[in-house]
Amino acid sequence: MQRFAAIAMLACAAGCIGRGPQVVTPVRMDTAHVVTPPPTITVTRPVFTTNDDPFHRIDRLEWPGPNAYRTASGAPGPEYWQQRADYTITATLDTATKRIRGTVSIRYTNNSPDTLRFVWLQLDQNLYRNLSKGSAMFPADSRWGVRGFQGGYDITGLQVNGRGVVGKIDDTMMRIDLDAPLAPHGATLSIGMQYAFVVPEHGSDRMGRDSTLYEIAQWYPRMAVYDDVRGWNTDPYLGQGEFYLEYGDIDYSVTVPAGYVVAGSGVLQNRAEVLSPSQTERLDRAAHSSTVVQVITAAEASAAKRNAMPGTKTWRFRAEHVRDVAWAAAPDFRWDATSWDGVLTQALYQFPKAGRAWESAAEQTQWSIRTYSELWFHFPYPQATSVAGPVGGMEYPMFVMVHYGTTDPTSIFGTVDHEQGHEWFPMVVGSNERRYAWMDEGFNTYQNAFSNERRAPGTNAFPEYVANWRQSVEAGTQSPLMTPPDRIDPNGLGAIGYRKPGAVLLALRDNVIGRDAMDRAMREYAHRWAFKHPTPADFFRTVESVSGEDLSWFWNAFFYGTDVLDIAVDGVSMRLSPGQSVAEIHLRRVTHIPFPVTLRLKLNDQSTHDVRLPVEIWAHGDRYTASVPVSRPVVGVRLWPDPNVPDWNATNDIWGDAPPMDRQAVSTGGGVVPPIPPSPVKR
Repeated sequence: MQRFAAIAMLACAAGCIGRGPQVVTPVRMDTAHVVTPPPTITVTRPVFTTNDDPFHRIDRLEWPGPNAYRTASGAPGPEYWQQRADYTITATLDTATKRIRGTVSIRYTNNSPDTLRFVWLQLDQNLYRNLSKGSAMFPADSRWGVRGFQGGYDITGLQVNGRGVVGKIDDTMMRIDLDAPLAPHGATLSIGMQYAFVVPEHGSDRMGRDSTLYEIAQWYPRMAVYDDVRGWNTDPYLGQGEFYLEYGDIDYSVTVPAGYVVAGSGVLQNRAEVLSPSQTERLDRAAHSSTVVQVITAAEASAAKRNAMPGTKTWRFRAEHVRDVAWAAAPDFRWDATSWDGVLTQALYQFPKAGRAWESAAEQTQWSIRTYSELWFHFPYPQATSVAGPVGGMEYPMFVMVHYGTTDPTSIFGTVDHEQGHEWFPMVVGSNERRYAWMDEGFNTYQNAFSNERRAPGTNAFPEYVANWRQSVEAGTQSPLMTPPDRIDPNGLGAIGYRKPGAVLLALRDNVIGRDAMDRAMREYAHRWAFKHPTPADFFRTVESVSGEDLSWFWNAFFYGTDVLDIAVDGVSMRLSPGQSVAEIHLRRVTHIPFPVTLRLKLNDQSTHDVRLPVEIWAHGDRYTASVPVSRPVVGVRLWPDPNVPDWNATNDIWGDAPPMDRQAVSTGGGVVPPIPPSPVKR
């Protein structure tokens, strides 16, 4: 496992108390630091000193199942089901009134074993209703809300199966009571309505406009998820938490002023009606090119900006196996495109507003799609688009919004890469973002470490992740990772939703179960739950099943609690044993959190060797003494010679003339570079 000599798990860990010292023998590992023979370590059992057991199992009380829907191994069960929602949407953008109006038709399939007598829809635009109309969260308090803006949906003509109905609107949710119950196991119903809303200015809550540029998301009423864990998921949209949506196929059309270009989720269906023959030819060429092709050139974009066209054009798209769609429109988009292994990767941006960095965005999009395909599974969609605009960064299937840049390509790479990484988590692996930010942002932050290290060899994301987490702890904005994002302090969302889970997952990989086991577990989880709805328990169980380890202590410590890791070296004493010297290393767990221990011992001849102790040493208390046979006296000790461990207090990690730690190594060393796994769906 990883960098240090692995030590076999304690024999009789649960049943040998009172039988005297237990002996564990380390496995020899060749390393420049190991210059003495690997010792046999005598474990002295500490006295149990606390009733607060960090090893207590959490699965029986905190995790749903196992049952026929979700198995004890973390995989979908033989009777797993989920609902389906297919949409047909027509919308018109009125740039004079800054208003979108449209119609939506939803075909909803009840695959559950339950009879449904009502359904719920999400009305995210109602975040902008003023308080007198019932909004639970005024926009000024939302994640990126525009102060003073009032909007929301105007809904008319609501029908179910062709009959008029009245929906009960509750903030950002709407319940529709059904005249006839919707039968289980495949019955369908149709819901239709007309709707309209005003687009907020600037980048506001994952959408907005900037002069002639429109970035449009959360732009049609969407079905809420009905699942086997909570039934109807009706958590209101308050701006900080994101989304949880059903999968299906979405056909949509957007009518815009004739000079506008539209980029969106899915595949453009009417290219000949909206693009010139030369632009269509370039787009075809880009679809088979590994270098960037200008589909709309700088000269064409500049001319379009100067010469407004009369009338309107309608752009038609189709997106299959998706949970949502979004789009953007402007009259002067430059459009660059390239491809990788059958996937068209594109960038649309206004120049010079977007910055010269955006001339590299199509290649950066290609890079990200290729990288995450190699890590988990082949990108399952036909295209991936990045658009420059006022929204700081937001993701939708096949379509992401990224902030403006500078002349430096690196000014946008991190965001392009992060947002495109979301295509795997949660666009395909469809977790509940409104409840568990770490299954969305945390997984993505974890995988971004791999991409960034590949892009800039030697890059180590781990210290930055831990530093941001530390800021949250010191500021008092930390909360457990299991906290729903709308209940996380907004000042702590970056740490708790993104960096802490990224850091602890890297620590799990490098220091607990090992790189091979973690990489296999992440891939297994991604494959099992592609286009499905995993819960935290499904992830936890998958990791435990693949690694063969009970990790209750890890989930307790880092996901359900807010304590921090702090283990100390209290001292070393030497004693003689027949034929050898023994160093007794006195360790103390300062906080609640246990962790496998790695030590580097320095002997009086300046030689060193490394020792690894399993997490079970902390099963009986917060103090532990390891008896290590050595050939010469120990003059110094260092905990965590590999610095990629989230120990909070470095001052108590050394004793005596401690050997130096390793140079800060990359946190993704030995990264996953296997043959590219197949897509979970046919492309």
